[in-house]
Amino acid sequence: MVDDSGKRQPIYWPRETNHVKFRKRQSRCGAFAASAGPDLMKLKTIRSQTSRSESGQTIILVAASMVTLLAMAALAIDVVSLYVARNEIQRAADAAALVGAKAIADSGVTSLPPNDGDAGAAEALAGSMATSAITALVNSAGFNQVAGGPVTWTNQPLLLVYNDPSGNNLTNDVTITVTLQRTNLPSFFSRIWGSRVTTTSATAVAEAYNPANMQSFQPIAPRCVKPWLVVNLDPSPTSPNPPVPFIDPTAGAVENNAVGETFYINADCQTANGTGCVPQHLPGADTGKHVVDFLPALLTPGNAQMYPSCAGGSDYEQSIAGCDVTPYSYYQCGNSSNTAQTSWDPGIDPNPKFDLTNSATALATECLIHATGEEGGQGQDTLNGFTPWSSPPAVIATGGPMAGQPVSTSPSVVTIPIIATPNQVNNPPYTVTIVGYMQAFVNSLHDFGTGNFHDTINITILNIVGCSNTPVANAGNPVIVGGNGNSPIAVRLVAPPPGP
Repeated sequence: MVDDSGKRQPIYWPRETNHVKFRKRQSRCGAFAASAGPDLMKLKTIRSQTSRSESGQTIILVAASMVTLLAMAALAIDVVSLYVARNEIQRAADAAALVGAKAIADSGVTSLPPNDGDAGAAEALAGSMATSAITALVNSAGFNQVAGGPVTWTNQPLLLVYNDPSGNNLTNDVTITVTLQRTNLPSFFSRIWGSRVTTTSATAVAEAYNPANMQSFQPIAPRCVKPWLVVNLDPSPTSPNPPVPFIDPTAGAVENNAVGETFYINADCQTANGTGCVPQHLPGADTGKHVVDFLPALLTPGNAQMYPSCAGGSDYEQSIAGCDVTPYSYYQCGNSSNTAQTSWDPGIDPNPKFDLTNSATALATECLIHATGEEGGQGQDTLNGFTPWSSPPAVIATGGPMAGQPVSTSPSVVTIPIIATPNQVNNPPYTVTIVGYMQAFVNSLHDFGTGNFHDTINITILNIVGCSNTPVANAGNPVIVGGNGNSPIAVRLVAPPPGP
């Protein structure tokens, strides 16, 4: 640009002009926005409404999912609770059946021969003892509960079922069935449907197995058997002279009236020189003094044993005072084969100090029954008022927290093998055949003072297990190994018998 003087001058645009142009551009954009405003507003409204509608659907889905999840959680809790309750009630039923079967075994009914005149009274006593034992267990506060609550015994009165394979309905193999029920189990899911009653139940079958009086039977091999091989002759005053056997070794039949008898067992050993057991004669019985002989059993050194500190150092003493827990196959009952025979041990000296009262047999037996000396009243438990078939045997504790009270078990209750009279005892092999066992209560030790009857053991028979000479042992009938020394009668759970 040229001014009046002819000089060029720069051109300056006023700010207003730029502002005007900007405003014009803005006005154009505004005009466009204004022209498009209704559409944009409509679009925003649609988006807002869509967002709000989707938010409502999510809440509904979440709510429905939560209800489903809560229902599934409640169902899972109920299923687990019922599963736990089912296991608890099965264990309670098993315990009740075993308690009842043990009471039946303790009653002595399984020792009766078929023709015993006391069978009716014995069965009534066995049923009463089993019913009382099961009732006490079921009603014990805080024990055998299911889901924190008590159970009900539903299949009373108790039925004793006899399972003699010969079909003679003998009393020796007895089974009982116990059914328990728990109602009003706590639940969660069922309440949704308005139901509050949930029930579970279980059944158990237990057996008190005594092979006595059965020609074909399943062999047994008890644990914790005392090492006194008592000859099969009854020395009680009711036995004729010569004495009769406790057990018929051919049929396994038990002598009448054996349960409840009291007599002495004595080591058939001349031990004046302390060189071991030298039998005086074939082991026998003296009905005049009510003494029957035993031979010391051969024990396997190093077998697992549990015994108190007062037991002494020899295997013989430790087996008397404690328990040899090894299940001896040669303690099988009723088999005369070499593999099932046991042996007596001529190397054991049961009475090392002749005419004195501190023999190995005496000291170990006193340790076993917690007695401080011979005869009664020396600290041992007592058998109070035992009258077979009219009342259960009552063992009264002398020491400990149950002193003066009846107890269900005692170290004075032992298992003793019964052997057939051997043909000879002075030369090897020193094998003998076990024809049965007696469950006996050890009352005390006694020294007759004259002759050879020193450190004799006074016992009372609680049960007798007899075995025939035809046991059946195969894959379907394996040897029954069990017993803790208190009883040779196997008490075990069995499968329920098949239905009709």
